[in-house]
Amino acid sequence: MAPRRVLIIDDDRTLVTLMTTLLRKAGYQAFAAFDGASGFMVAQKERPDLILLDLQMPAGGGEAVWKRLKSSGHTSGIPVVYVSATSSPGFAAEAEEQGAAGFIRKPFEPEHFAERVDACFKRATGEMDAIKE
Repeated sequence: MAPRRVLIIDDDRTLVTLMTTLLRKAGYQAFAAFDGASGFMVAQKERPDLILLDLQMPAGGGEAVWKRLKSSGHTSGIPVVYVSATSSPGFAAEAEEQGAAGFIRKPFEPEHFAERVDACFKRATGEMDAIKE
């Protein structure tokens, strides 16, 4: 089976390097875009299995990218996980209500990052239901 492909859209290059390294160690194929506009273009071209999207970026912020991804026929079906440093207590539930496949709060514990991505991916693809049955 080919590795699952994850697009990381985040302007923090240090954090992107960490996330990429952690995902690759977990068997994912990870690649990145460092702003919203290029992230949208990469998503359309590459059609990853999952997108990790920083919501707080300059130029082409995450919320605008989210709307573009979900309104495009080429990318609307790709699960998106919000990644943000927001401290709003109800944000995770709000993200799911908006249709996000999950939410990962920054800063995160590196030793649990890939597990969190796995859980979001499984929930988005229905694998969690299959596991519970």
